[in-house]
Amino acid sequence: MTYTEATFLIAPVDPWRDILMVELGDIGYDSFEESFTDPLGSSGELKAYIPSDRFESTALAKLLTLRDPHVTVSWTSREIAPRNWNAEWESSFQPVEVGKAVRIRADFHPSVPGFAHELVITPRMAFGTGHHATTRMMVQAMGGLDLAGRTVCDLGCGTGVLAILAERMGASTVTAIDIDQGAVDNARENVVRNNCHAITVEKGTAAALEGRTYEVILANIERNILLDAMQVMYNALRSGGVLFLSGFVPTDRHLLAERAEQVGFLLAEQLNEGDWALLGCRKKS
Repeated sequence: MTYTEATFLIAPVDPWRDILMVELGDIGYDSFEESFTDPLGSSGELKAYIPSDRFESTALAKLLTLRDPHVTVSWTSREIAPRNWNAEWESSFQPVEVGKAVRIRADFHPSVPGFAHELVITPRMAFGTGHHATTRMMVQAMGGLDLAGRTVCDLGCGTGVLAILAERMGASTVTAIDIDQGAVDNARENVVRNNCHAITVEKGTAAALEGRTYEVILANIERNILLDAMQVMYNALRSGGVLFLSGFVPTDRHLLAERAEQVGFLLAEQLNEGDWALLGCRKKS
């Protein structure tokens, strides 16, 4: 497969590089390379890759990061020769540990005793291996829940790691949803690899929640999608249900909090890791 490489020059780097990566992932970019262009890290370079038949320059022009007045971003693109992307990605994949509760590894890593849950995730290029702060915070937040017998939705499931963890924690049924077919295929592979039987993986958007109900919704997606989907997620939660939101920076948490309270949620939990944030909400009983 032929890929197109888009190279972005970003100043300042934080938190804009990570925000740009999330936005690019939402429009189909599936692998990234990062580097700093000065020793202090005030500017940096991000290379993003997408199958050439899906590349659209007009889609890049619409990204919020490229239009935000607080950051300067320029970009160029070029088509590159085919490469074994998964082999290159896998060679740099390292296990992720969230305390002593959860260890996320690939099948080529040895098992390590002492963790409550060890998840085996094939490191394809889908988002959600545990390396990103948002995924780790979601795992951490889930540790405070009793999921035994609960119904769970993993919205924007990526590799399916949160859905798999939910089943391991006792969830009776789990629905994993992602808009990207590559992520859906990868999540299904990982569900089988982890011998899970309570998880259904499907392609779709937040609109798929309409007419359904869950006791827990895990939504690790881009900020604007979370804002737009807030009412749908509220409607899909049963009374007393829990919603965890991540995929946004701390300075945007007030936007999510205001929208959550507007539709009727009670705010329950906040976490930060680096340039990323999590918000926990609860639906009134």
